[in-house]
Amino acid sequence: MAGPAASTAEMNPVMRILADAPMRWRQILAVAIAVALNALDGFDVLAITFAAPGITRDWGIGPAQLGVALSSGLVGMTIGSLVLAPLGDRFGRRPLVIGCLVLMAAGMLLTATATGLASLCLWRVVTGLGIGGMVAAINAISSEFANERRRDLSVALMTIGYPVGGLLGGFAVAELVVTHGWQAIFVAGGIATAAFLPLLWFGLPESLEYLARQGTPRARTRIDAILLRMGHAALPPGTVLAPAPARRGSFVELLGPRFRRMTLLLVGAYFLHITTFYFFSGWLPKLMSDLGYATPDAIRTSAMMSLGGVIGGSALGWAAPRFGLIRLLILAMIGTSASFALFGLMSGLVAMQAVAFLAGISVFGGIVGLYALLARSFPAELRVTGTGLAIGIGRGGAMIGPVLGGVLIQAGMSIPIAIAVVGAGALVGAGLLVVLDRETRG
Repeated sequence: MAGPAASTAEMNPVMRILADAPMRWRQILAVAIAVALNALDGFDVLAITFAAPGITRDWGIGPAQLGVALSSGLVGMTIGSLVLAPLGDRFGRRPLVIGCLVLMAAGMLLTATATGLASLCLWRVVTGLGIGGMVAAINAISSEFANERRRDLSVALMTIGYPVGGLLGGFAVAELVVTHGWQAIFVAGGIATAAFLPLLWFGLPESLEYLARQGTPRARTRIDAILLRMGHAALPPGTVLAPAPARRGSFVELLGPRFRRMTLLLVGAYFLHITTFYFFSGWLPKLMSDLGYATPDAIRTSAMMSLGGVIGGSALGWAAPRFGLIRLLILAMIGTSASFALFGLMSGLVAMQAVAFLAGISVFGGIVGLYALLARSFPAELRVTGTGLAIGIGRGGAMIGPVLGGVLIQAGMSIPIAIAVVGAGALVGAGLLVVLDRETRG
């Protein structure tokens, strides 16, 4: 089985420049843009969970129908990750990100116009299309603009943008939803998303690693211009770029003999961990509302989970080079199952918020580790495609989480048991990474 791809510094002379030198401010800006975009993703994804109590009340829908609404955005994310993400390896990271941002803004604004379950699900699918392609691309961007020393930390910062978006968005709309209705959540999200288009257009260059893989004179000219703008020297005359790969963005290559086993283990672990996360985060506001807590209290509890995610994700990104990425990732996934089971046993708002905070540390620590592992495991010409495959299968499978939760609860299963059952998936995912670690070392 192929192990993680070789360091980018060893693959082409362009990335050797970035890998060995201190990060310049334009590189830091590119990573910061990736963080901000993932924060938008975090708010956009969680917006439907913030709106769930209001939608249920206004439309009189039951748990099973709400589960479909919660999962509809995941349908779009699956399609976006599987269909749009490979375009980032074929045509560039930058155009993919811009196009996905337009889809996200349009989908959020149109969701506010929904008058029933069908139109709500349609516009959540459109939003999900943008999110699915976006996340795969920005994962590669945060890795490819970093130097070797800061690569895992850069990916970690990008990933914790998600809980930052959920945290800030949760507190921002907690009262807005009371005064202006659930539609205001999507209007605010759509406007914030569209406002990022100018920053993206002027502040995000094309990935140098992507350009280096093109092997054309035009790509060489663009590389030199970007290097100079970043404060690095242009490539020395006569520098030979890596030849353009025969296949860019190929699922056939990912599932071929060289990468198949690694791909399946990574995708399986991501699938199981993300399924548990989407069940918990998707149903958290509604479950607390059913227990008698006010909607703002439920949203703030979800935001406390996001706060834990910021801390847990940052800690894992900092600690990974020191203690081992896969080892910490496995511990985070075990902690996810344990904390989810513990949450179901809590009573009282303070206790529930405290455990939600601990759950956020574990679950987002696991997500950070998985994204960092994806960025390091696939070669440049398959990086966005490989990440998109994992996200697509994982988020497609995550549709099972909210729907399964609705079915289990409607069938009479207690909240603690339902949370523990679905949360056990992260524990199985940790087992897959143990296998991956052993085979890579072997």
